Amino acid sequence: MKNTLARATLLSLVLFLAVPVRAEEPSLLHSAPARAEANVPLRLDGTLVEGARILEMQVRYRGPGEPFARVPMERQYGDLYRAVIPPEHMVPPGIEYYVEGLTADGERIAIFQSASRPARVLVAGEAPASARKPGASEPPPLAAVDERPSTRTQATQERPRPPSSDDDDSMAALTADLNEGVPPPTPRNSRDSRGSSTSPPKGTSRDSSRASRDTSSTSRDAPTRESQSSRESPSRDVGTSRDAVTARAPGVTRDATSSDTVSTRDTSRDPGSSRGEPLSPQRTELEDDLALYSAEDTLALATRHEEKVRKVPAIGASFNREQISVLGARTVADVLDVVPGLTVSRDVQGFHRTAVRGLRNDAEVLFLLNGHRLNNFFDGKALMNLPVENLERIEVIRGPGSALYGAGAFLGVVNIVTDTSDGVRTAVSAGGFPEKDDRLAVTVNGHASAGHTFGDLRLFADVDVWNQSGDANIIEHDGLDDESTSQGLRSVEDPAGRTRDDRFLLNVGGGATYSMGDAGRLAASVRYLSENRTALLGLFDVVAEDSELKWNVLMADVHWEKNIGSSILLRARAGFDQQTTDRLFQITPRNFRTGPDSNQLFDNGLREQTQISVRSLTGGVDADIVLSPNNRLSVGAVVEQQSLGDYTYETNYTLDARVRPGGFTTPEGLADLLELAGGAASRRLTVGAFAQDQWTVIAPLTLTFGVRVDATQLPTVGTSDDITGTRFVARVNPRVGLVFSATDALVLKALYGRAFRAPTLQELVERIPDTDYNQGRFEGNPSLQPAIVDTFELGADLIQSAGEARVRLRANAYLELFSSPIVPVDTSGNIVPLRNRELGVRVYGIEGEARLEASKRANAWFNASISRAQDMELPSQSRLLTDTPQARFNAGVSMPIGAWVNFDVVVRTGAERRNNSRSVLELVRRYKIPAYSLVTAQIRTEPILDIWEVSLVAHNVFDHDLRDDVPRPDRVTGNLPREGMSGYLTVRAHF
Repeated sequence: MKNTLARATLLSLVLFLAVPVRAEEPSLLHSAPARAEANVPLRLDGTLVEGARILEMQVRYRGPGEPFARVPMERQYGDLYRAVIPPEHMVPPGIEYYVEGLTADGERIAIFQSASRPARVLVAGEAPASARKPGASEPPPLAAVDERPSTRTQATQERPRPPSSDDDDSMAALTADLNEGVPPPTPRNSRDSRGSSTSPPKGTSRDSSRASRDTSSTSRDAPTRESQSSRESPSRDVGTSRDAVTARAPGVTRDATSSDTVSTRDTSRDPGSSRGEPLSPQRTELEDDLALYSAEDTLALATRHEEKVRKVPAIGASFNREQISVLGARTVADVLDVVPGLTVSRDVQGFHRTAVRGLRNDAEVLFLLNGHRLNNFFDGKALMNLPVENLERIEVIRGPGSALYGAGAFLGVVNIVTDTSDGVRTAVSAGGFPEKDDRLAVTVNGHASAGHTFGDLRLFADVDVWNQSGDANIIEHDGLDDESTSQGLRSVEDPAGRTRDDRFLLNVGGGATYSMGDAGRLAASVRYLSENRTALLGLFDVVAEDSELKWNVLMADVHWEKNIGSSILLRARAGFDQQTTDRLFQITPRNFRTGPDSNQLFDNGLREQTQISVRSLTGGVDADIVLSPNNRLSVGAVVEQQSLGDYTYETNYTLDARVRPGGFTTPEGLADLLELAGGAASRRLTVGAFAQDQWTVIAPLTLTFGVRVDATQLPTVGTSDDITGTRFVARVNPRVGLVFSATDALVLKALYGRAFRAPTLQELVERIPDTDYNQGRFEGNPSLQPAIVDTFELGADLIQSAGEARVRLRANAYLELFSSPIVPVDTSGNIVPLRNRELGVRVYGIEGEARLEASKRANAWFNASISRAQDMELPSQSRLLTDTPQARFNAGVSMPIGAWVNFDVVVRTGAERRNNSRSVLELVRRYKIPAYSLVTAQIRTEPILDIWEVSLVAHNVFDHDLRDDVPRPDRVTGNLPREGMSGYLTVRAHF
């Protein structure tokens, strides 16, 4: 009863805070015209709603390259108001405007659109010469950025100033809707004779609230131009001083050839700019407004340079900080689980596993952290479930990525980008799980990050600390039920135990960038991750509450880049990664007996410990070459040396289940992986070269052709399946993309790509001696060959707007054909052999997304996906693979509660899951996990004093009994229980 009361109290608190004290805000009912005539006055009429606080209204407007001007809205009768924009300002390509109201206390409130997202009206006719982009016939210079994707624009002033939403450069938003052939305008009133200011930041609620509460002075007279000094800049936008060098994927650069962006650069502190220094593309906040995954947001992961998500030659998704916050997400896994086609589950050891389009394999989803591979060379697992407070962006590609990223980019690619922008950011989060023993399992997370620019030098650093006492759920039965009860370790009525989900995580990193003038730009970074946690259930089929799993990751890299002329950007990168894991599993309860003798009593239970160290050295060079204004060529080469530094497997029991006198020792007969074939099996050298060409044939049509050739070092096998040496296996991975902008609103895609993945070292060579207790192993197979997938995709993206409301629809269909996939199939009961499925696996399905924006703070979205995965080696009635949900549906709603509070709800649902039928044992060990529906509810504030943000989130609000599959459902009969209801309070500060 107390536990139920605690849960009800937490839910009631969330719902109580959601009660709207005053939900109505002043607004103007007005429909913006889509087009207007040049040199003809534009009349704007609107009806004021809930306008008791409004004393006067003004239209703020501007034309190409101009600062905002203002004209008053005069009352006609009742609540009808009218304003007229003079004809001299109605010039091509168009104007943009918004309406604000002035309250009695002097506060300015945006009542129709805002400075960060103004209404746009296209004006017919030819743009004046002053509004055209100079040098349009010449290829634009490439942006000098690092080899990793980023959303931040380059810091271009000695002391970066967060730009006002009124900045002239944001006129790029107007030209975003023009045809590809219409060049965007260039500012006529530059702040500096040598260049323009920094680009507008990405759209966030903080930015929008500042714009809506702009306190700059106004005039009630006829329209007059505002001077630059009369506009008050909003303070502290964390995104404005981002150095372009912090882009985060191997070989990434801004898309300087896109006609949808404007490239500007302040040369006030860079005398070398006149000699062809790079330009930074202009970003507008409108680009982030259209969708949760941001239909107008950018994605660098698919092409190594930034492009709009809807136009990249891939099926992708991108989440910035604001979007992550709206989801109520606390970790990377929370974000990935709302992406259509993805499902995140957990195994009995507690690892998070990401399934893509119906298939799940740790080694087949490539995880990158700032361009570094997170996947462990030994077993393919990745330490990916990081806190989101220090993240700038998460990018996801569903489908093959080997044409750019080589082996492992098989089912999909996830790129995690940390925030290195200027300023100071802090966050503290606390909460937890109400438990059935009347305690609160507490989780605390602290974050701090900072960045600063000192002339040509930028420094940045961040730290995250996560301390978790996880949910503890009852496990009714496990594989040692009979032994435990017969030995009196527990009664028949008692459960086998509880899950344990305790975790401590440290994530600390930092770096520097230095501009060397004509010599280019140099950057260096280092990051350290350390995780210490318990096993969720245990090693295999027995509750093991004393298990301890440690994981340390060290990453370091050095980057250099230089512009050669105005059309070549050259980059080089060297990186070092090292991962060490120490996994101690308890595989029986304490005081467990394996026989009557004294040396068969295990006070601490049978235990085993595996310690592994792997490292990799990476070097690469690549170049982006603008062959013409409509043709970009990317070429590069990479060399990677991966090696097993240490491997130790020890147990406290002998093969006949007796206590080892000397404690933990290596079992008899275990092969030394470091010595196999003279150490050949423990090393892997990969050499790769790639080329990619993006060619805009005509304005609406862009073709992408790419190919990567990899030579991977794999073991050679003798007649008795023993490793005799190594050889290089070559793989060619092509990609072809066709992106057709049928109209300004509709984009069609046709894509093909091939990917491969080499077997992991564990899959090739690890063979643990089998006993009655250490079961559930994969049996290494040195004869495994790389797996290949060919993917065919069709996609469509449609965006429509009417006044403030915007709707985006996106859909795609795919067919994936896997050749020689590496699949573990249990045929013996406890030891699972690995082999290539000769007839392959076929996957097909559809994915769809939709989003409606009623206003800048009110929106609704949903996505759905259906997949069918079939193992072609099986009879037709048994081919379907059903261990992951074949259908997923996610939805969310965000709505304002008064002027300062927002309410968000996110729903995640998944279809029923069942056992596969690839062997007799899988068919016999039946399980069925019901469909699930998880609800997340969140209350979050608008920025308070432009510094503070507070959110209260409840996950799994209705305490749904979510379960995941286990390897032996005949022993752990209830499957694996997941997290129940939890709640967290987070306070963030931005300085």
